[in-house]
Amino acid sequence: MGNKISRLCFALVFLSAALALNNPAFAKDLILASFETADKSDLGTEMGTWSSNPLDSSQGTTMKIIPMYYGVPGKNAADNHVVKITYDVATTGAALNGFYIMLNKLDLTPYKKMSMMIKGDVDYGFTTKFKVTLTNSGGQRSSYVLKGITGDWQLVSIPMQGFRASGTMRDMGSMLEMDITFDDMTVDNKNGVLYVDEIKFSTD
Repeated sequence: MGNKISRLCFALVFLSAALALNNPAFAKDLILASFETADKSDLGTEMGTWSSNPLDSSQGTTMKIIPMYYGVPGKNAADNHVVKITYDVATTGAALNGFYIMLNKLDLTPYKKMSMMIKGDVDYGFTTKFKVTLTNSGGQRSSYVLKGITGDWQLVSIPMQGFRASGTMRDMGSMLEMDITFDDMTVDNKNGVLYVDEIKFSTD
């Protein structure tokens, strides 16, 4: 009887460990996008751009994954790619567009912050602030205005509580999408270029 209990306990421990390895929600740091995996996120999900009015050619966002051989802190030149996001909200009417990463019903409840490496293009120009938006499976969404972007690489962080405190979203147990959103009411430069790398969620 004792041997059976021991074997059962061992099996449960093994199963728990296997589930932890296969569920990114157990990771202390969950890398969402390192931009080293072609056109997919590190979760294997779709990335792309969108516009609230695709028929309006005077506004929009484009993305391109490019090599960045120097300047990104903590990354070696050999594996150093970033996403170049070019945006334009300089139109006569309301403008809203951005860059998205699908989250595939990811559980974000264990995480305390979201972070990314970011810099603006000093030659082309850039906004120093924009919205980061999370949307859950119920269609609820919350946005956080990220400020202080400069022409130098820096690590910026958003407390997950900042999302919970705004908008309609409270449940982060099944998340659909993360967006970097540009709108004419928030940005302080209506067209520009941003470089983004190492988007991740952390438990500390």
